[in-house]
Amino acid sequence: MAQSPTVRRLQLGRELRRLRERAGIPREAAANELECDVSKISKLETGKQTLQAAEVRALLTLYGADEGEAEQILAIAREARKRSSHRVPEWVRAYVGLEAEATEIKYFHVELVPGLLQTEAYTRAVTRAADPTRNPAEVERLVAARGERQARLLGGNPPQLWVVINEAVMRRVVGGQSVMIEQLERLLELAQLPTVSLQVLPFTAGAHAAMGSSFTILRLAEPPDAQVVYLEDLWSADYLDRDPQVTAYTQVFDRLCASACDEAGTVTMIEEAMGELR
Repeated sequence: MAQSPTVRRLQLGRELRRLRERAGIPREAAANELECDVSKISKLETGKQTLQAAEVRALLTLYGADEGEAEQILAIAREARKRSSHRVPEWVRAYVGLEAEATEIKYFHVELVPGLLQTEAYTRAVTRAADPTRNPAEVERLVAARGERQARLLGGNPPQLWVVINEAVMRRVVGGQSVMIEQLERLLELAQLPTVSLQVLPFTAGAHAAMGSSFTILRLAEPPDAQVVYLEDLWSADYLDRDPQVTAYTQVFDRLCASACDEAGTVTMIEEAMGELR
């Protein structure tokens, strides 16, 4: 299966950074070679930008890449320049590409059901709340796009999902009682899948390791065993892939799992929340 352009950009950046660091060449020297600002090299190496083939060749020559390395990386660069087909806003498109290729996804959400676990009605309510002026046709397009992403959960090669949600996620009545009951039922259904682990972090757990912060950790097959932390706000997103950054978030996620209810306790909490809504 062909990799998405987003994943190819990430792979291109990691490979070029590896070659640059192996050669002991600072980013400033790479920027001088391309006659560009250092920020362009930084964006390239974090998967936020790609290059023309001539620019990639120039860097490969500067970094002393051998013929085999150069051929492989130029092929990656060609794939990275293709347009993505995912029907989502531009700023979140990179995440959707990574999500589609991830072999493992770890979610911690403070007050929102993760996108891959949302019902259509819940997605519709959240989308409308985010922008009440949005055209109804655009709302439905975004709902449909999320549904396409969710299809992978029941496909032949689903990712492993590890989900921890704050108790506030199931207490906030999104879209009304019937919508929220349907959403909680969906959580219970998906939690039965062998590839999904769901835990609720109860209010009684008190202070925890990620107060006020939601995040996602994605493990990719390519580059081999690469991991990326995804952080999102209202208007933008950030991607962290340095080993110390990923390690820090992974440790926090493990601590959240330890503080959360086990899977049986989670089912009990969700069932109680549903009963209160009926």
